[in-house]
Amino acid sequence: MGLHPRRLLTLAVITALAACSSNDNGVVGTTNPPVVTKPDAPSNLTAVALSPTSIRLTWSGPTTATGYVVQRAAGSGAFATIASNVGTTTYTDTGLTPATQYRYQVATLRNADTSTTWAAVAMGSAQKATVTLAGNLTTTRTLTPDTNWVLSGFYKVRAGGQLVVKPGTVIVGDTLVPGSSLWILQGGKIDAQGTAAQPIVFTSERAAGTRAPGDWGGVIIVGKAIANRGCPNAANPACVNATLTEGPSGGLQNTAENYAGGTDPNDNSGTLRYVRIEFAGYAVDVNQELNALSSYAVGRGTTYEYLEALSGLDDSFEFFGGSVDARYLVSYEAGDDHFDWTEGFNGRVQFIIGLQTYKPTPRAGAGFASSDPRGFEGDGCENDKPGCPDYNTKPYSMPVFANFTLIGSGPDVFTGISAANTSGATIRRGSGGSLFNGVIARWQGIGLNVVDAQTDQRRQEDSLFVSNNVFASNAGGNFNAAGTGFGQLTSFPNNDDSPADPTTFFTALPAAGATPTLAGLDWTPSAASPLRSGGLTTLPPRVAARVTGFFGGAMPATSYRGAADPSGTKWWAGWTSYARN
Repeated sequence: MGLHPRRLLTLAVITALAACSSNDNGVVGTTNPPVVTKPDAPSNLTAVALSPTSIRLTWSGPTTATGYVVQRAAGSGAFATIASNVGTTTYTDTGLTPATQYRYQVATLRNADTSTTWAAVAMGSAQKATVTLAGNLTTTRTLTPDTNWVLSGFYKVRAGGQLVVKPGTVIVGDTLVPGSSLWILQGGKIDAQGTAAQPIVFTSERAAGTRAPGDWGGVIIVGKAIANRGCPNAANPACVNATLTEGPSGGLQNTAENYAGGTDPNDNSGTLRYVRIEFAGYAVDVNQELNALSSYAVGRGTTYEYLEALSGLDDSFEFFGGSVDARYLVSYEAGDDHFDWTEGFNGRVQFIIGLQTYKPTPRAGAGFASSDPRGFEGDGCENDKPGCPDYNTKPYSMPVFANFTLIGSGPDVFTGISAANTSGATIRRGSGGSLFNGVIARWQGIGLNVVDAQTDQRRQEDSLFVSNNVFASNAGGNFNAAGTGFGQLTSFPNNDDSPADPTTFFTALPAAGATPTLAGLDWTPSAASPLRSGGLTTLPPRVAARVTGFFGGAMPATSYRGAADPSGTKWWAGWTSYARN
């Protein structure tokens, strides 16, 4: 049967529609759109600091790129676009915060298309700005860790000035200006409060491995407390003007500072907490030295705690009169004495560590190697200095040192120096004081050396108290031999006279002659250590009266001896350092 013409037309339309709506696979539907490929991501992205506030980015891009998108994140923060159409394969990011780490990523543009992936993240840190500290400060200045601070010459914080130092800040001494140092003078203040995680560090400008004792001067604090050197009447210029700080003067751009005439035992020069002082010290003549930390007539309103002196040229900590209290002090490798007092010092000091393992060599031109390196060196008033008429000058030096650990180098390290001059503790020139619950061991010389009759007179007056300490394996003898001084065991009977090797006393202490590492020093008493017990827990009345008001309470009298509580925290860990150069 033939088809009607109208039916033929309808069939043709249907066939045509079917042909238009089928794809290559014979599936009826829409026509495929053209395939669009995204541009490739950039590669080889790098970030290089140009200045304290700028970082330059460079990368490689595909030949079809028409531009690039740049994103930045500060630290671990989120990425944000800082440039949306960069026409080259370099970009300089400006206006950054110094000493801050940034992350960057870059994507490719090709007209309206953007690469689906980004170049591998590049990290860069803006450089620190360098600022020189010189001259005098009479206002408030704040030092922050985002800047390189350089002490050049003698930077002095004078009356009315305050230096604030934030946690993690590093201050270096200019090695081209001999004796560059920080001075906090009478009426000036320092507020340097670091943390265990972010200590404040005063150190050498030189790189690790090239540093030496005497690379710079140190920190000097001058207060208004009482010293026995000088005249009681501050109006007498003949005496007052002779009571000057030690160290370089005149031609070295420094004027020695007067510290006589102080009357306030509670004077406040500020706070040092979690602070390291490294490779300091400067000696231009015998008995004219800058120490790591020199304290002249510093008052008890000042706070010293968690401080380390490392590899200094002269003393680590020296107290010239004054009454400042201190706790948690560490001295590793002193050029001279670890803890030195004189001129009527009557502060209280607890929980301290001193370690000497070798004879340091000073930086050439910075001074001299010591002829009498000691753990403790205690003086009353030194009559070889103006303003000190004799060893009976009052007020007597009457410090309290408790819970100390002083470990020496062993024999034959300081060749040509006598046993008296390489002692663990020398007390002389009329000094009194109290030393208890400590350990003095492995010194080349005598453990306890009491030098003269005036100092022994302090003992007879019950003003020199040495008790409940361990003296062990000191090569010159643990105590003065009969007829060779006044530090015999018969005069100080409540102490241990031990032949034991002190390496057995602690959790970790290298043998004599070995080079320590920081990880190899653990001052916690070992399981069988004699330091775990034997401490003086009830102080004699005269001593107890001297230790009230110590950091807000009475000084604790411990059942253990040495600087570390067998069951306590390792208070020296995490913020101290050890290095010889």
